[in-house]
Amino acid sequence: MKQGESYVDAFAPVPRSTAGRVMMSLAAALDLEMHACDLSQAFIQASWADLPEKVPQFFIRPPQGWDEEDGVVYECCRPLYGIPVSARCLHYTLDHFMRDNKFVKSGFEESVWIQYADEELPHTIMMSAHIDDTLILCENLTTMQKFKDKFLARFEGTDEGEVTEYLGCDILRDRAAGTIT
Repeated sequence: MKQGESYVDAFAPVPRSTAGRVMMSLAAALDLEMHACDLSQAFIQASWADLPEKVPQFFIRPPQGWDEEDGVVYECCRPLYGIPVSARCLHYTLDHFMRDNKFVKSGFEESVWIQYADEELPHTIMMSAHIDDTLILCENLTTMQKFKDKFLARFEGTDEGEVTEYLGCDILRDRAAGTIT
């Protein structure tokens, strides 16, 4: 493999904008809790091993000014920003976590998962992931918090609480009127 050569599928599924609108419509109509989590440095939290296909080795040169001999390169042991397959790798890492925690894919989007109520989490939860930004719906705040605690124990990130902004759009919610704009 040579520098600049195409290597593996770089496609990373992300929810279409209609999926976000559908989820927000559900939150408004059913008065669901609607929260978000943001992953910090998301790509390095993924693992090459989660990809279904074998990934070739990736190497990078040290940055300019780095005190290193000429010709030295470093092997990338984790996905990094700028490597096209990194977002795909993160998606599969998220998918493994979600499936390990009894979530199933929604059937309408690759990056939307649903966990139906059970003894551990007694209320249904729906989560979408747009690379490192998540949108989480649940009818019960305690159940949602248990899931977010588990999610953020695995992935370093921040609990953004109730959604006021999502993918660059301001979100205004009037729970009394049952609207989200």
